[in-house]
Amino acid sequence: MKRFNVSYVEVLKDGEVCSSYFQDAVAGKDTASYGAIGGSTDGAGAGAGSTSDSQLPFSKLIREMIVPKVVNVHGNKVTKVSMNLLDGFDSYYTTAPEGVLIVCFTKTDIPKILPIRVLSQLKQLPFDEIESNMELRVHIGEILDKFHEELLNYRNEHMLHPSEGDPLQSTDDEIQDVIQIMNDNIDKFLERQERVSLLVDKTQQLNTTSHSFKRKATRIKDRMWWQRMKNATLLIFAIILCVSALFIFIYIV
Repeated sequence: MKRFNVSYVEVLKDGEVCSSYFQDAVAGKDTASYGAIGGSTDGAGAGAGSTSDSQLPFSKLIREMIVPKVVNVHGNKVTKVSMNLLDGFDSYYTTAPEGVLIVCFTKTDIPKILPIRVLSQLKQLPFDEIESNMELRVHIGEILDKFHEELLNYRNEHMLHPSEGDPLQSTDDEIQDVIQIMNDNIDKFLERQERVSLLVDKTQQLNTTSHSFKRKATRIKDRMWWQRMKNATLLIFAIILCVSALFIFIYIV
């Protein structure tokens, strides 16, 4: 049975990369590798503390296209990026407390529930458990193993009463049908989630604009008050000067 995996996961804090997980295809076999591209490093594993050429497109897209647009809202759920940042890949992100951002890239044929589950469970962990590459890899591996185990259990349960023909193929086809229905439902949910995120972003921008307008209005009001006071002072001074001049003129005459 096909084993699903995520292609790339990156953990950032305050815009700085802390750890990453990278799954590459080598000689037709999926192998997961890891290596910090900033921040912490691990002594174990080749490539620790460096960025492979395969990882660079993901990391660059995250810095240039995702980080500037993320709205870090408390309780924010997983959001799917609507733009097609990289052909053949979908991208997702979620935020966690203390300015933590977790981004995930997956191939388009991967069940959409998988990146959602990965990000949802990673954001529940304390930051110190995902800030190193080794720990991040371990947690992602556990999530993937659990997901694969659930699919196997589903297939085994449905093979107890096989239909006509090849029961294994029939069950695998049924799993694909379930995954497709799940993907359609998740797409609808993610579209709604993205609209909510955009609405929150626009609301924050509106609040910022409102506060800025209020500050400008207050400054203009203060400036006009001082201008009126200045004009009133000049008028009073002019009246006093005229009265004094008139008094002196009358007194001399």
